[in-house]
Amino acid sequence: MKTNLIFLTLFVLAACKKENTPKLILDEKVDQALAMEKAKGTFSNGPYGTASGTAKIYTTESGTQLALENFSSSNGPDLKVYLSKEKDPVSFISLGDLKATGGNQLYKIPDQIKTSDYKYALIYCKRYSHLFGFAEIN
Repeated sequence: MKTNLIFLTLFVLAACKKENTPKLILDEKVDQALAMEKAKGTFSNGPYGTASGTAKIYTTESGTQLALENFSSSNGPDLKVYLSKEKDPVSFISLGDLKATGGNQLYKIPDQIKTSDYKYALIYCKRYSHLFGFAEIN
């Protein structure tokens, strides 16, 4: 029984390291002339991965966006970008799949969302419930 538990633990940890997110460096940017920065935070590593860069919330003519700037993340399967009320996502909004492991990326925030209620931007492995990185935004 103990051997099975050790094997299962190693399998889950190894599986979340499997590379599924594109290894690209994107260069999506907010038009600074038309955008207003509302909040920002710096990424920190989670227990299952690494993340660096800045998360910023901008308002523009077309709505509100989360910008990952100078971003880098370790790779894994099923990585998502969340806005969350907590560091462990219980009350959160999924902004979609992580587009790439690096660069500058933009994610549309639904219009009805009050962004001041969400204090964290998360990079989260949905399949295995693993936090790869987080930024406290304020």
